[in-house]
Amino acid sequence: MATIQKNTESIGMKITVNHGEREGKIVKSSKTYGDIKESVTDDAFVATAKAIAGMQEPIREKQVKVTAEELIEVA
Repeated sequence: MATIQKNTESIGMKITVNHGEREGKIVKSSKTYGDIKESVTDDAFVATAKAIAGMQEPIREKQVKVTAEELIEVA
């Protein structure tokens, strides 16, 4: 039976912000930042998202840690 090996290819930070209501609809946008260190702690991740969003006009709604992993079947 083969086993699956997992290799992390990249880690990113996706920040979603809320621009408020326009013409009766909530307007949101997101920005993804790449090259996040694999060793980043959850506290550091959230603090960085807050710092980035704090320099922007819209309200930070959420931050998502995006991890791309390659799955390799090893015989």
